[in-house]
Amino acid sequence: MSDTNKRGPPQTDFATDLADRLENAPADERVYRIALELTDPTRVAEVADRADCSANAARRHLKRLADIGLLTRVTKNPATYKRNEAYFEWRRLNRLAELSEQEYKSRLGDLLAENEDYKQTYDVESPDDIDPLEYAEYGDPEQVWLDITNWEAVRQEIHDLRRVNRDSATDEGVV
Repeated sequence: MSDTNKRGPPQTDFATDLADRLENAPADERVYRIALELTDPTRVAEVADRADCSANAARRHLKRLADIGLLTRVTKNPATYKRNEAYFEWRRLNRLAELSEQEYKSRLGDLLAENEDYKQTYDVESPDDIDPLEYAEYGDPEQVWLDITNWEAVRQEIHDLRRVNRDSATDEGVV
């Protein structure tokens, strides 16, 4: 079998490639990538350190990202920033709204089928109906937790798809 027909993981180390790309990226891109991870209020100095740039450069780029809504400035002195989750929800909903009618129906059908599979597997109507203290009765507790987390995401995407497409069935079945 030739090298081009072999299956398996790529021969390159993704983490090293990513680190190289980040290192060679301009400061604004490095700050942007760090900003995407800011789930807690984070000081400018920490962002500058993580993005390997000056505090002034980090401050300028963080302010710009806050101005466009990607970040929220939490405190003034010292300046701290965190992700604006509403911005990311808005972007996600916009991407879903751009699906063609065929893509929408296909995606919604797949998600509804996956939701039904989870209902049958766990013999409950929603992931909220599974008691965390009883995970072991369904098998491997870690796998059950992963299934529940995925099931919640499936239900959220069904809701979001229906919401952005103004589907009249948003209150039927999965909400």
